[in-house]
This record gives sequence, structure tokens and C-alpha cells, in this order.
Amino acid sequence: MELRDLVLALMKSDALSARQWVADATRAKLKWSEVAKPLGLDPVEMAVAAGIVELLAQRAGENSPAWTGQVPAAPHPVILVQSAKSMPRLLRLCEQEGPEPLRRRGILAPPDFLTAA
Repeated sequence: MELRDLVLALMKSDALSARQWVADATRAKLKWSEVAKPLGLDPVEMAVAAGIVELLAQRAGENSPAWTGQVPAAPHPVILVQSAKSMPRLLRLCEQEGPEPLRRRGILAPPDFLTAA
């Protein structure tokens, strides 16, 4: 499983592929602390990668890999749920209550982002 695939799906707002990637990772019992730093991503994509790995590691009760701590915040806000761009209350929810590992990096998503449905 390549983290890069998850990040690219998120950047394209491909929620179905992103949720499937997370479900597959859960079934495979992926060790978040061992997830390799993805290659070939721009600074925004790297911020998303680090934030997502930290979020999923936190939810699994694991440590995130050391490389995530070296990745800075995105240079501009990144909204991972397209409907938040046209729904002010959803955007505020993302800004105020979104997952902390994402908000810390300037990445906006609702509190239950990428949880199993």
C-alpha cells in the first residue's frame, strides 16, 4: 500500500478511493509507525500525507512515524471535503472541530473524516 495513492485520492476529492484505502489498510493491520515517507509529493501533498498518517495513527492508538514531525504545515489552507467550500457551517465545523493533526497543518476536514461508515 502506497501512502501516495491515498494522498492523491484526497487531493482529487475522491472520497470513495480514500475510504477504500483506509479500509484496506485497517484490514491489513498496517503499522502506522512504519509507514514510509512518500516520495514525489509537493509541499501541500506532504502536509496532507503527514496529517493523515498522524490522524490514522492516533485513531489506532499508535505512534506516527518520525518523518511526520519534520513536515511543515501547508502553505495555504487545504479543504479536503469539497462541500465545505459552499457550506459555511460545515467549513466552520472543519475549522473549529476538525481532527487536530489536520488542523495543525492547515488542512480542513470534518471531525469524523475517513471514519468507517
